[in-house]
Amino acid sequence: MRFGLLFLLLGFAPLFAQNNQLAGMQQDLAELRNEVEKLKLENADLRDALNKQRNASVGNSSTAEASARTKAEALAEVDRRLKQQTADVNAALTELGRRVDAALAGRQPLAKPTGTPPSTTGVAPPTTTPPPAPEDGLPTDMPRTGTPYKVKSGDTVTKIARQFGSKIEWILQANKLPSPGALRADVEIFVPQPEAPAR
Repeated sequence: MRFGLLFLLLGFAPLFAQNNQLAGMQQDLAELRNEVEKLKLENADLRDALNKQRNASVGNSSTAEASARTKAEALAEVDRRLKQQTADVNAALTELGRRVDAALAGRQPLAKPTGTPPSTTGVAPPTTTPPPAPEDGLPTDMPRTGTPYKVKSGDTVTKIARQFGSKIEWILQANKLPSPGALRADVEIFVPQPEAPAR
């Protein structure tokens, strides 16, 4: 009986890893979508500025032409970047769909697992460093324990959340970051982590 339960729990470990991997990919896609939206806004602003410049420069055609040409070049660059970002997002969505399909095709529906979650080997255990005070409006379901962490160049919120067994939303809320793109290197942040279960 014990061995059967152990094998059942070990069978769930790859599913938890796949779910974490899919969550990370979804966060990366959300960041790409944010970048595409920013580029769209830049594109619209440049188009508006170009149209205003053309309308305002009827009397001074040589200056207006030079300015319009400069703005048209900038607009072409933004269009190129927007197309590249859109292609990247579409490729990432296709890959995510392929992985989800592959993950779902390889397993049958299972009952929700009970018991302890899989081990987070290699992840620092939560400390008792006090997080921001509860009166600051943070959700009550967010852990109040965690680890201080100094952000390194190349780190993302998704990567940090995976490394410490945290959640992206918790990190953003605990550090009052408006978006994952607001994360900066060489800044110390607080990474909320659930308390380790008593053994």
